[in-house]
Order: sequence, then C-alpha cells, then structure tokens
Amino acid sequence: MKTVLLVCAMGAFLFSCGDDEKDKISACDCRKEANKLAEEMKHAAFSGDESKRKEKETKLDDLVEDCKDYSKVDYKNCE
Repeated sequence: MKTVLLVCAMGAFLFSCGDDEKDKISACDCRKEANKLAEEMKHAAFSGDESKRKEKETKLDDLVEDCKDYSKVDYKNCE
C-alpha cells in the first residue's frame, strides 16, 4: 500500500513540475495557426468532408481557448 501511495505522490509531483510559460504560445503563433485552420476548414467544406471540417473546428475551439488572453493590440506586431 505504501508503494502505491509513493508512486501516486511521485506522479503528482512530476506533473506539477513544469514551466507553464514554455507551453504558452505567442500571439503571432495564435494568428498563424488560426489562419491555417480556417483555410483547412474552408477546403474541407468545399470538398464536402464534414468529419474533417468538424475535426478542424474542434482544433480551432481549442486554439481560441489557448489564445483567449491576447487582444487585438497583441496581433498588430505580427507579420
């Protein structure tokens, strides 16, 4: 039983040790990825591939969540 608790505690420790800043993407990356996904969604819609369009839509929703902290001002400096 002690071994199980030790393994669980070590696992929790390892997952908590991370730099959240490294995982965060920049505003320019957000913009680039959003444009790429929008283009892929458009191609999927024109080809009639509904499952691919929905897959891209889900990815876009995830990207919106990741990029919610940026404002329009943040995107102005992107090329």
